[in-house]
Amino acid sequence: MEHKKRDYTFYLTPETSEKIDAHRILEGKVSRSEFVETAVNFYCGVMDANENRAFRGDEIIKAMRAIVIDAEGRIFSHFRSQDISLSMLAVLFAGNLIGMDKEEIEEMRKTAVEYVDENFRAKSFVTALKEQQAIRDEEDYE
Repeated sequence: MEHKKRDYTFYLTPETSEKIDAHRILEGKVSRSEFVETAVNFYCGVMDANENRAFRGDEIIKAMRAIVIDAEGRIFSHFRSQDISLSMLAVLFAGNLIGMDKEEIEEMRKTAVEYVDENFRAKSFVTALKEQQAIRDEEDYE
């Protein structure tokens, strides 16, 4: 559907009129009306985009906050689990340290540091327990 054009009267400064003539030729526009219509549509599009940018920015911030809140919960849960494991290990370790000398304690620490450096994570309690059971079984076998 083609819209019928109407005649409008508006006033421009001579400088603006000269800009229209210079730029319409650069843009390949035949008439001043065609150039002005294209320029107005372009400028309105820029204004609409700027108006929507604020709305989109708010929506992005809301989404990011929801992601952060979710991540906070998972991180807290992970740290709590780690704290429980560390507390349990501290109690068990302290109970077994009583009969160990300084060299044995240092050797255990060195083994723990090497495991973390090689695996980029702490050894799980289950893994450590299995290793200790294997050592005891080996000692009992001898």
